Amino acid sequence: MRVSFDWLKDFLELKIEANKAQSFLTMTGLEITSIADIDGDHVMEIEVTPNRPDCLSVLGIARELSAASGIPIKYPDSVKKNLMKKAGAKGGVKIEILDKHACPRYVGCIMKNVKVEPSPKWLVQRLNAMGVRSVNNVVDITNYVLFELGQPLHAFDLDKLDQKRIVVRRAKKGESIVTIDGITRALNPNVLVIADAVRPVAVAGIMGGKDTEITAETKNILIESACFDPVVIRKACRELGLASESSYRFERGVDQGMIFASSIRAQELVKEIASGRAAGEMSDAGSGIEKEKEITLSLDEVARILGIDISPERIKDIFKKLNLNPIKKKNHIYVTIPSYRQDLSRDIDLIEEIARLYGYDNVPARLPSFTPQKIYQLEKKTVSIENEIRKILCGMGLNEIMTYSLTSRNTVERLGIPLENLVSLKNPMSSQQEVMRPSLLSEMLEVLNWNLNRKNTLLQLFELNKVYIMNKETGQAEEKMHLSIGICGNKPGNWKEKPRDLDFFDLKGIIEILMGSLGAAGYRIEKTTHPSLKENMSTTVNAGGKACGVFGEVKEDVARRFDIKKKVYAAEISLDDLLICANLKKTFTALPKYPSIKRDIAILLDDIIDASVIYDVIKEEARELVKSVDVFDLYKGQQIQEGKKSLAYTIEYRSDERTLNDKEVNDIHKKVQDALTKRLGAQIR
Repeated sequence: MRVSFDWLKDFLELKIEANKAQSFLTMTGLEITSIADIDGDHVMEIEVTPNRPDCLSVLGIARELSAASGIPIKYPDSVKKNLMKKAGAKGGVKIEILDKHACPRYVGCIMKNVKVEPSPKWLVQRLNAMGVRSVNNVVDITNYVLFELGQPLHAFDLDKLDQKRIVVRRAKKGESIVTIDGITRALNPNVLVIADAVRPVAVAGIMGGKDTEITAETKNILIESACFDPVVIRKACRELGLASESSYRFERGVDQGMIFASSIRAQELVKEIASGRAAGEMSDAGSGIEKEKEITLSLDEVARILGIDISPERIKDIFKKLNLNPIKKKNHIYVTIPSYRQDLSRDIDLIEEIARLYGYDNVPARLPSFTPQKIYQLEKKTVSIENEIRKILCGMGLNEIMTYSLTSRNTVERLGIPLENLVSLKNPMSSQQEVMRPSLLSEMLEVLNWNLNRKNTLLQLFELNKVYIMNKETGQAEEKMHLSIGICGNKPGNWKEKPRDLDFFDLKGIIEILMGSLGAAGYRIEKTTHPSLKENMSTTVNAGGKACGVFGEVKEDVARRFDIKKKVYAAEISLDDLLICANLKKTFTALPKYPSIKRDIAILLDDIIDASVIYDVIKEEARELVKSVDVFDLYKGQQIQEGKKSLAYTIEYRSDERTLNDKEVNDIHKKVQDALTKRLGAQIR
């Protein structure tokens, strides 16, 4: 809002320049967005926050400037005498409030023999500084009081009111009104109106009607000073697409202690400028004036919140400048909140006022002391394994992604996983953020789809993040750290290798390198089933006798639900389970002293036999002499009967104690062949 520096001088004996006043106001928290020279007056444009409707007036800004500068404030005598006052219930005009929630209080005053004419120059200049054009002296007075005291007023032509009655009610279905801007507006029961005995004459708190506006022929007027429910006014503004300086203030809440005083101030100006005189008593309908709130503040709490020691005398002085009437008793200060400070309701609000007037720039900058609680201390091993995983995967060319913890129920359903253990939000902001993700795979597939749509041809991604699952036994949500890996696309060729699509074995290789680098001893890769992965391309990683993760090729129908048309390979591993077998302690072994001997073996066996079973048989027969078993060929084709597969392995034999001779190796190799034949039904080729 705009504030005239010359107008502020009516309330304060300002001996400071406008820029100094601007500095004081800025330090209290009011943002001065601009300052302009209008007719020799410095006019400040001030951004007022919604919680400070008391600053939407020259008086309100003057109170802030007084508190910041220490310059005493002076009220007009008519205002000072009538603050927090109430007139008699009956007066010269009959007022009936049918919706007391929407209109808690309505004050009316009749003034007769008014001379409606142009306003004096000083009044026109002040309104011009506020950005409002002059209409006539009576209308200008109501606007003047609005800007001066923050209380919206409205003047009706009394002789145009049917039966000289005021009825505050909801509009009836089918009613309409021509507002003073000349536009006919359809009303509905959501809109509060001021009516006479037969029709609406104003939209309450927003704009008056054309039929009862003040004109040059007006002789007798009714001055309205009221308060309306902010929510009712806000809704009416939205319904009608209409706003005004009055509605701007009513939407934020007006000072009930100023309602009667504002009417007196307007009467004083009408008598002075328009030669009017009050006729009869004022009418004051509605509820009484609410008692001013009292708040108790502990001085210890001030030091705890602000982190600095401010003397009780300084605090008491700040409260006096804010007109809070402080009383100190022992270690507490008791204050009374003026009716215009609707934003002060708790002790923490008072502490904010202390900081504001003490000066945020006077608070020393220092780091607060912090004692971490056990529940917030991360296990060193967990942090280390996360960092190690990032280093390993990034070293293999994978890129890390970060996704949101909130997702949609539909996204989870597309994975095909059970929904009964979902952690759901009671009041989600949107359908895309209604549940906490139970798996990282859904977000991984979303990211893969996003990149594929942008023609990224090689995707090797991973994410370390939390998933959330509801524990049925405890009824509490559990969060667990998971690792997800997703690969898709075409791997470029080089001098040694042709370009090819990424496949299952690329992902398997990533998992094996990761597990080996983490020192996961004794882990096994075995066939399993998973709702999101293909049946024959779904495997589990077992560590310490427990499945710690799965990986494989994503089902085609699942991929299509995420709008992915290419083959996708994904993995998800629980870090909590991986910790059981991981060993980040680096150990080194000496180079072998004795040479190794390699033998190849080719076997034909049933297709349903897992490679891990073959590996176990070889290890069991050759025991510690087998140092490695590597597959170098897998064949299924015309020369192999259906249901069979041909595998070729290279087995490395070595002893750590002596050099093996050919006979020893041949004997061991023969035992391995016999074991494969007897136990697995293999044929040696």
